[in-house]
Amino acid sequence: MKSKAEKTVPGDIGGLNLDFSTSPVIWKFLRSNNFVRGVVGPVGSGKSYACAAEIMMRAVRQKPSPIDGIKYSRFVIVRNSYPELKTTTIKTWQEIFPENVFGPMHWTPPISHHIRLPSRGDAHGIDCEVIFLALDQPKDVRKLLSLELTGAWVNEARELPKAVIDGLTHRVGRYPTKRDGGPTWYGIWMDTNPMDDDHWWFRLAKKEKLTGKFGWKFFEQPGGVVEVPPDVLPENPEANDHIFASGRWWKLNPLAENINNLPSGYYMQMLGGKNLDWVRCYAEGKYTYVQEGKPVWHEYDDMLMSGDVEYDPNLPIQIGLDFGLTPAAVIGQRLNNGRWIVLHEIVTFDMGLERFGNQLLAELNGKFPKAQLMVWGDPAGLARDAIYEVTAFDHLKTLGLNAQPTHSNKFMVRREAAAAPMLRLVEGKPGLIISRECKLLRKSLAGGYHFKRLAIGAGQERFKDSPNKNEHSHIGDAFGYLLLGGGEHKRMTRSGLNKNTFIAQTVANTDFDVFTSL
Repeated sequence: MKSKAEKTVPGDIGGLNLDFSTSPVIWKFLRSNNFVRGVVGPVGSGKSYACAAEIMMRAVRQKPSPIDGIKYSRFVIVRNSYPELKTTTIKTWQEIFPENVFGPMHWTPPISHHIRLPSRGDAHGIDCEVIFLALDQPKDVRKLLSLELTGAWVNEARELPKAVIDGLTHRVGRYPTKRDGGPTWYGIWMDTNPMDDDHWWFRLAKKEKLTGKFGWKFFEQPGGVVEVPPDVLPENPEANDHIFASGRWWKLNPLAENINNLPSGYYMQMLGGKNLDWVRCYAEGKYTYVQEGKPVWHEYDDMLMSGDVEYDPNLPIQIGLDFGLTPAAVIGQRLNNGRWIVLHEIVTFDMGLERFGNQLLAELNGKFPKAQLMVWGDPAGLARDAIYEVTAFDHLKTLGLNAQPTHSNKFMVRREAAAAPMLRLVEGKPGLIISRECKLLRKSLAGGYHFKRLAIGAGQERFKDSPNKNEHSHIGDAFGYLLLGGGEHKRMTRSGLNKNTFIAQTVANTDFDVFTSL
């Protein structure tokens, strides 16, 4: 039998009208007492409003202090940056808790709002302190070290590293103190728009679920729109409230939440001019990657150029390497018909060349035993180390990896070399196929590696001349070195390189010609 709390919707709590009767997923989310909770959904679904309201709901449910009868609580609200905190999170907060009703906010960082509601009749007074913090880097976790909290709300959690969530787990439950009765409940709740499938949220929600007394629970709201297959379209779609956008037909999702609080046509009008990934993420509420800026390889189409690939033991394994503190490797083969396949990727963080080389060698021996290896790297690796006086290539040779520098390390040269197989057809299919398992490389090519947009006059769109160096650029550069070293530059220019260079060994035994095979 369901309890009274499970049957009803919260109504007047702390003077607020918190009716979530038309948002069943949000209501289940708010009803949960899991130590860590997360809700994911499209824009406009009421996630942020509900998460902000939960602070007062928890403050009201806190048991009063045995000393003075006041209900004490302290919460932190976390966002990825102070600009986002001020323009979105705090704006939502003030819509629910305006200063003229709940008292003034303290605007000197860290921004805070101390809400004090006096006792009224049999109702106990409330002392609720709310702190607003920006924690966009793992190092920022130190900002939490002195906090004694009841709970924490993480707004737009996809924009934050998991280290922030981990840091919060041992700061909640520390307020109020035992002297004031301790917290009635403590924990963390999060909201976010969808993200891609290699994000920590997706992993914990779908693959590595944390259960038990202090388990993590994730909730998914229905999308604002749903895609309509062509075979079930009405005779006159637009006259029947359907809209064509991003090459698909869409209609309002009858299960969409918070519709009553949105302007008429909210979801349908936002679809115009958006790419498919944007629509899937922000309107349909699906897990997906949304690119920023201008992709380095705009020729790449993940739907067409990713799939199942099979290693051919009769052909050499070719490896592209990017050195530095975030070394990466892309492992592939050029088939006899001229198509490139990418079989495997290795991406590391804060790892020296020696450890990376050993890891690379171990994975090559495990996945491709006895394969002929051709290794290509950034010519900058020819520079001698200031301490050890050896080059990166020298060091790799000591491990048995006969790595060679590519013809050039100019960005546009390797960009064009890597784009070449994307632009040709081989037996009716793209000249590049990447294993579905190479998720980091696929994300890089899909726009993770990109040119940043410049802020210029209205009606214009320009981008920086050099790509943005980020977590996606290293694997992207390794991919470029693979294709460049593997002979794409030679086939583009049709100019023979020095026949004594190692690149001559990478040309497959075939009469395929990129120009005559277009």
